[in-house]
Amino acid sequence: MERRCVLNSWSKEEVRAVIRYEWARGVSGTEIPNRLVEVYEPGVMSKQMVRRWCHTFSDGRQQVEDILRAGRTRTAT
Repeated sequence: MERRCVLNSWSKEEVRAVIRYEWARGVSGTEIPNRLVEVYEPGVMSKQMVRRWCHTFSDGRQQVEDILRAGRTRTAT
């Protein structure tokens, strides 16, 4: 019997790294969200956003961290 657990906490960088890994293995952008939900809870990332990240990796992006942008930094209140 295969043992699985559902992770209920994650970082966006972790999820992006999983998407990048699956994309590099040749898994389709429509199948990756299904695989994410198997390990993370539903709603971890929208199907549209997963496809967008796959496209971004196809365009040559390597990093999964946010790209720093000019302007005011976000702060929690």
